[in-house]
Amino acid sequence: MSTLPPVPADVAELVVRRLRAQLATVTDPAAARVKVSTETGRGHDGGPPALPWLLVAEDGHGWDWPAVQRVVIRLTCWHHDAHTAKRLAGIALGLLCAPVPAGTPLSGEPVAAPISDIDPYTAAPLATTSLTVYARTPTRS
Repeated sequence: MSTLPPVPADVAELVVRRLRAQLATVTDPAAARVKVSTETGRGHDGGPPALPWLLVAEDGHGWDWPAVQRVVIRLTCWHHDAHTAKRLAGIALGLLCAPVPAGTPLSGEPVAAPISDIDPYTAAPLATTSLTVYARTPTRS
């Protein structure tokens, strides 16, 4: 039986999947009907096609061979107003950085708190935050 080397997982996609599942259980009105994606869509000036929208982007990537990937993830949230955008970004950050049981394949640590602003391209209110995500690297089956 040959052993194949570990392969890096797409951590941004893992974060998207986790956020979609977790945000679906959040009762805060800021999280209602949010779309979570690794793209902003094809909206005006590259902005999101609908609000609220949460973009998951990878800003840096390291790999402690062979076990753990260390990825800086930026969350950008467009919403109907700056306060709600910041609130939703904070909710997402909290969900990803909440303590997890030992052995969980994905965990996070905050890098920056949410900051709100106006998108210079679309004039829509947005907020951004970042975290470091640690992901155990799977081996090929």
